[in-house]
Amino acid sequence: MEKVSNNQGYTLIEALVILSIVSIMSFVLIANLVPIHQAKIIETFFDQFEKDMMYAQQYALLNEETIYILFRGDRYQYTIEQSNLAGALIVRNYHQGIKIEGGTMKNRVTFRASGAIQTSGSLLITYNNRTYKVTFYLGKGRLNIEEL
Repeated sequence: MEKVSNNQGYTLIEALVILSIVSIMSFVLIANLVPIHQAKIIETFFDQFEKDMMYAQQYALLNEETIYILFRGDRYQYTIEQSNLAGALIVRNYHQGIKIEGGTMKNRVTFRASGAIQTSGSLLITYNNRTYKVTFYLGKGRLNIEEL
């Protein structure tokens, strides 16, 4: 009698080993994605923040009017507004984990009609137990962001 061999499938143990390897690899991947996502949130916020500050400065200069950037922490947003109360130019919502404190700027940045910032100062921005200091300089109204 000839012995018939059946090699057409996998055993239960082989399938469980493969399944456990795939599960471990998935867990490691997901565990590494969370910090990357959190880093992208604050990176995206600062990128948009810098662009909005530049927009406010250029708008003030081109239209020769005072522009205010008002920070509303209770609503998780900041607005760019004209001095003539014509309404907000931009209303920008940000992630609820981001906290903006006035620092020396008192939750408001003002650009004069010349495009220059009214007063220099700083804002403190906190996200994910990290604090960042945004410093506004007199003159050209540039800003610097540094992690504390």
